[in-house]
Formats: sequence, structure tokens, C-alpha cells
Amino acid sequence: MVKKFGSTEKCIVCTKTVYPLEKLTADEKIYHKSCFKCTECNSILSLGKYASKDNGTLFCKVCFKKLFFSKGNYSEGFGQLKPQHEFEKKKNGGENKEEITPSEVEVAASS
Repeated sequence: MVKKFGSTEKCIVCTKTVYPLEKLTADEKIYHKSCFKCTECNSILSLGKYASKDNGTLFCKVCFKKLFFSKGNYSEGFGQLKPQHEFEKKKNGGENKEEITPSEVEVAASS
């Protein structure tokens, strides 16, 4: 069967069809130009001015730096556990009854 029109490529954000004129490819993922936005401030990004995390979350350079500098590391600034806390959790077999969350670390650090 010959396909006459359309595209099978889908935007990773909105899951709609992406046509060649609106296609933007970053980190081997396909986006609409209008869907390629910062998750913090919703500003439209360009290929030279964005940062992404391992999970595909997109940030403008300003928000990325702000989140990094707020905690001084890539884990807590982005709502994840510090590597030390993840290691302790794994070491205890994941059965740590006193699980540490990023918000609890913030409270403990400010006390």
C-alpha cells in the first residue's frame, strides 16, 4: 500500500503528527516547533539554547542554571534524591521506613 499524504512521525509532547515544515529534532526525539518549550517557564526553545535531563525534560538555559544553583547539584534541584540517599535506600534493600524525600532534605537543611 502506497502512502500518499501525511507522516507517521509523532511529536513526543502532544503525540500528534509532525509534518516536515513544523518538525524539530533534538536528542533524537521529534517535536513540533511550538511544543519545544521549557518545562519551568514555558518559553519556546531553540536548538542552541536548551538543556535536557536524562528523562527528556526540557529547560531553557536560565531555568536550568537557576534549578542547579538553588541546591548546588543536579539531583535536589530537579526534585530527585541525592545520590547518597539513593545509595542508602538501595543498601537497605529499599525497605527504609524513614524514606527521605527532596522536600524533607530542604527542611532539614534550612533548620
